[in-house]
Formats: sequence, structure tokens, C-alpha cells
Amino acid sequence: MSPYRVDQIPDRDPPYLRKLFVVFLTLAPVFVVWRTAVVNWTVWYGPLAWAAEMFAVLTTTMFVVSLRRSSRPAPRTVTAPVDRTVDILVPTVNEPLPVLEPTVIGALRVRGVRDVIVLDDGDRAEIRAMAGRLGARYLPRTSSEGAKAGNLNHGLRITDAEFVITLDADHVPLPEFIEKTLGYFDDPDVAVVQSPQSFYNTESFTFRRRGGRDGAWHEQEMFYGGVQPTKNTVNSAIYTGTSAMLRRSALDAAGGFAEDTSTEDIHTSLRLHARGWKSVYLEEPLAYGLEVDNLRQYYGTRRRWAIGSLHLLLRHPDSPLRARGLSIHQRLNYLSAMIAHFQGLNRLLYLLIPVAALTTGVAQVRGPYAVYGFAFLAFTVFSIYTVVAFGRGHYHLLHSEAFAVADTLPMLAALPAALFGERQFGVTQKRARRTADARLKWAYRIFTLVELSALGFAVTRLIQGEHVVIAAWAAASLAISTGYAVFFLIGMERYERRPVTPWYTHLEPEQLYRRIVAGTDREHVPA
Repeated sequence: MSPYRVDQIPDRDPPYLRKLFVVFLTLAPVFVVWRTAVVNWTVWYGPLAWAAEMFAVLTTTMFVVSLRRSSRPAPRTVTAPVDRTVDILVPTVNEPLPVLEPTVIGALRVRGVRDVIVLDDGDRAEIRAMAGRLGARYLPRTSSEGAKAGNLNHGLRITDAEFVITLDADHVPLPEFIEKTLGYFDDPDVAVVQSPQSFYNTESFTFRRRGGRDGAWHEQEMFYGGVQPTKNTVNSAIYTGTSAMLRRSALDAAGGFAEDTSTEDIHTSLRLHARGWKSVYLEEPLAYGLEVDNLRQYYGTRRRWAIGSLHLLLRHPDSPLRARGLSIHQRLNYLSAMIAHFQGLNRLLYLLIPVAALTTGVAQVRGPYAVYGFAFLAFTVFSIYTVVAFGRGHYHLLHSEAFAVADTLPMLAALPAALFGERQFGVTQKRARRTADARLKWAYRIFTLVELSALGFAVTRLIQGEHVVIAAWAAASLAISTGYAVFFLIGMERYERRPVTPWYTHLEPEQLYRRIVAGTDREHVPA
């Protein structure tokens, strides 16, 4: 009898997606060839404009190709108690007791778990006492070497479990976690089963209103709802650091959790795939955590992601540009995820180039500028439409693009650190105050003001009749990014000024755990 293999069931896409895919892959190279032929090499911003547009075509093409097919693993549920050992690792460094305790309570109540190990980089007396009171193992460290990955590896050294579950300190697991994931490991090549990162504080500003319901859309919805299922098709679903089960022998073969980048999750995932292991993405929430509460947390998290991804891409031997053992599709998926962090620089060029062209009155292309402007805007609109279509309902034309524009600042701030060696290990503080510090808010206000000023400059030139064609193109181009920047800033300001007391603030850990578990049979945890 042949061993069990995970069966991926393809999603049924509407026929027009196949046609759209062919049309996009036909038009993209046509646009590239034509755009290359009309570069104005006589002005400094001519080649820069061409490079920015080629980067946009490249990343969009990689994105669309990687989203070509979506699939889900056929359900495979086991019934507790199980005959295989599963331990849960909960790394913590500075999370307060009210955040950590519901996670430990939930981990201890996962059916079939053997041990819950609290890995404390802080060696705090109150965390030790809590673990002892609840019945979890407590393992402190005297150093924080390797940050979260080092802490997890410290835990691996004292457990002989065949499988481990990793949970962020604020992610409360559901009792059926093992029952939903362990069955896929009957496939001897499966190294990790990943579930989505889901959150119970849906009042966070990263949640937005959709379809008349507050909190119905989340900033990471495209990744967990639209991107990860497509990675199932080509065995490249990414381990995201929490809410996942991993095979111990696979981790050992990969050298444990990757400690030498600040994005240990995608790095560990890449090492597992490069060594021939499989990953499975199960689009079913199995744990609920805390999303960031303010702009400072959001900015810091996105900057850390950008630093880690670009450091891995450009400076590490495990870079998908060089790593051996990856399939073509896996390499494409990792490159797409990492190269995307250059988009901040690209958006900066899209802001500066129209201003330069208006200032000098010299276009960045040769030939009729009206033809270029029409072709550029038409292809841009078509590209956005294609991405939205392949997002399969998870890519929101307004919210997704607004957050993408907001990522410009952390991505730009990450570039020097990624290029010159800083790795910025860190952890996001949870249950913080809703308002960010004034300097960061002013940075976003200034960025939005610069966008508005550039748009005003273009509109003024258009009204005055100077360089009319260039001004019209610049105004149309800048209006899009400016609109998204203003939309994000208004949403942020409203969030900070809205007097909302989160429903979970005054709950005891046991009460919070029960509310989370009770709410999982509905779309959102009950308020």
C-alpha cells in the first residue's frame, strides 16, 4: 500500500480568469518592448522612469503568475487522543502577563497536546509563577541571542516531541488545533502545516469596513486569503511563525529555526523547501491573536519585515537567487515576496519623476507624449484590474492600495539597514495605547502633504497651459497615489480619535479564552 500523500483540490475559477491571464502575459511584453524603445536617455530621469515602470511590470507579472491557480488540501482530521507526541512552544520576551496567560491556558487545552513550554527571554518571576500555577513548563534564557528563532531553538533542545506547534505569545489556540493539522503529517514529506494569522481585536485600524460591516476586511487578507492558497498548488506555502505545526525531524534537517535574519519565519520556510520538504496551508483559523494597535507598531513591524526579507534576498547565502534545491515555482514565489519590499523606492520614483518632467518641460520619453500617457495609464489600470481579479475577492481596490502606499515610509526606512547590515530583531508590543508618537504621525502627514503639493503643482501647470500634455499625465498619475495617501491618513486619524474601549480589556484570562473559543463558530469573535 502506497503511503498517504496530501491531496490538493483545485479551486474552480471562472473561465474569464484563464483568458485574462493570457491577455496580460501577451500585453506585458508588448508594453515592455515599446516602453524600452521610447526611453529618453538625454535626461537623468528618463532611465529612472523606465526602470520604475519595468519594476512595476516585473512584480505584477510575478504576482499574477504566482496567483494563477489556487487549491486547498482535502480535509484530514484526526481524533484525540493521538498516538504521536505534540508539544507547544510559546516564545515570549516582553509581553505582559494579561496577554500571555490566555495563550498558555488555550495551549494547555488543545486536545492531544503533551507539553506546553513557555520560552521566556525575559526570565520574569511573574511568568514563571503563572506557568507553574497553570501546569506549563517554564524555560527561561539568560541571553536573547538569535531573538525569537534562538528562543524557539532553545525550546527544541529540551523536547523530544515528534511535532511542535509554535504560537506567538498573544495567539490563543483553539482546542481542535492538533485534530485539524496532524493528519496531514501522514504524508512523510510534509514539514509544516500553516493556518492563517487571525485576530480577535477587530477594532484595530488594520481592519476596515466592507460590505456594510465593520472589521470585515483585514490588511493581511490578500496574503492569507488570496496568496497562501495559491502557494499550495506549487508546494511553496510559507511558514509565518505562529499558528503552525512543524515536524521535528524536518526542523533538525534544516538546522532548526533560522536565527540570522529578523524574518525567521520565511527564512525557515525557505530552508525547509530547499531541502525537499512540503508545506501545507490550511485556510482555517486555529488561533486568534492581537493585531497592532497603533501606527508605531504597524510601521515597526513593516520595517522589520522589509529589513529581514531584503537582507535574506541580497546578503544571505540562503537567498532565493542562490539557494539550491528550490523548484522554479518556489524560487519565483520567494523572489516575488522579497522583491516586493522595493516598492517603497519605486513609489518614491513615481512621485519625483512627474515633478522633474514638469519642472524641466522635457518628457521622460521620446515621441508623442500623449501616446505614452495614454498607454501608461491604460496598462496601469489593466494591471490593477488583473491583480484585483486574481485576488479572488480578497484584494480591495481601495483599502489594499491605501495600505500599500502607507508602506512606502517603512520600506524606504528599511533600505539602508537591509543594504548595510542591520537586521533589527524585535518584537511588537501588544495592548499599547491607540495613538502613535507625534513624530511618526508628522512623518505621514508630511508625506501626504508632499503628495498633495506635487499634485497641486501639476494641476497649476495644467491650468496655466504650460506643458499641457505632461501636466495632464502627471496630474492623473499623482492623483491616484495622493488619493490613497489621504485616505489612509484620514482613516488613521479617525481611528485614534474614536473613543472605543475594546471588549476584551477588562476580561480575566480565563474569561478571554472562553469568549474567543465561543466566538469561533461565527465570523468574528463576539464583542
